[in-house]
Amino acid sequence: GVKAQLKLADFEVQVKEISNLEDKNEKEYRLAELSKTFSLFIKKFSSQVSVSDTSFIQNTRSSDSKYQVFYYNTYSDGVVYRIDWYIVFGDINGRQVLHFYDKNFNPNDKRGLGEFRLHLSKVAYEGINLYPLTFSFKSDMKIYRQYRDIASICMFEQLEQRATKEERLALNDSIIERMNILWKGKEYFEDRFEGLRRVSTLISDDKKVKVCTWNVSLPNSIQLFFGAVVARDKEGDVRVHPLNDESNKMRSPEKAMLSAKKWFGAVYYDIVTVKDKSKGNYYVLLGYKPVDEMTKKKLIEPMVLMNNSTPIFGRAVFQRERGVDKRVVFEYAASTNMMLKYDSHHNRFVLDHLSPPSSLYNGNYRFYGPDFSYDSYEFEKGRWVLHKDVDLRNPDEN
Repeated sequence: GVKAQLKLADFEVQVKEISNLEDKNEKEYRLAELSKTFSLFIKKFSSQVSVSDTSFIQNTRSSDSKYQVFYYNTYSDGVVYRIDWYIVFGDINGRQVLHFYDKNFNPNDKRGLGEFRLHLSKVAYEGINLYPLTFSFKSDMKIYRQYRDIASICMFEQLEQRATKEERLALNDSIIERMNILWKGKEYFEDRFEGLRRVSTLISDDKKVKVCTWNVSLPNSIQLFFGAVVARDKEGDVRVHPLNDESNKMRSPEKAMLSAKKWFGAVYYDIVTVKDKSKGNYYVLLGYKPVDEMTKKKLIEPMVLMNNSTPIFGRAVFQRERGVDKRVVFEYAASTNMMLKYDSHHNRFVLDHLSPPSSLYNGNYRFYGPDFSYDSYEFEKGRWVLHKDVDLRNPDEN
């Protein structure tokens, strides 16, 4: 314990020294080095460290001591430059540390309210303990940020550390139990679940639907996808629709109408609200789908909310030369990347054109990749029409 206290005092000196540095590059380098050594220190000594109220380095722990958070503020020109925090969890033989930091503060908050205080608590929901972490300003205790459950954060980070398929899926089942609590809470509907770095959380701009997705990599290169569509009905109640990935059973996903129970799994990274006066409004999701060590996919996925809240995936709105598709799926080499994004200025989806290096590889998607030309899907008379070889360097002309 004495050794731990001496070491903590040493780290206190380092934090103060870093705050006094004027060169931001040097400050960033020193903070990165400090985070490595401090993580090792608290992994070994966390239960023996006693922190005073006047210490530069502070800590907070849950009432059952399962989780502990250490944190410190560093400064630049007298205002907060960055806050670093470390979640410590697990028993002494398997203790782990997760490090996070933030320096993207609102300038008014940065200058007006000063340093942060963190508070970790424990709240019981339906037989499961959640561990909310709250960031407040010391001067007036105004809440700046809330993590709804740091236990979920830790579980997600542990997923790929589990050796077997069974262990990973068992841990993922525990994650789903916790996420279900967060999805069902009306007060959490507009929460983007900060801190869950392995979960994509999207909220439509009309605030009617929220989509959470993630993937689990299994040791045999198989990818499984999970998540939920959370819809807010006209009465303001929240409906949760868990997503069940059945993409391995689909031969022609471009033609299929799908439901939450039969879903073409993906991690969605963007949601676009489409206002169609003739057929009704719907949403378009852009998704990423790693397949195996050879290929990966991206997709443009329409989603309609039926009966005010039930999601249906797929809509015959993508016009190609040879017909109309209900969704668009692109497959390409795992070693490369594909650009696919929504251009809000021109109301279109723009993307890399994919092709193989030679006609010998036509249809062999392990060899497909961007060929430095671009395509787009543009909204025309209720359909998204494919345009090939568009010039993105001069967007006003297309």
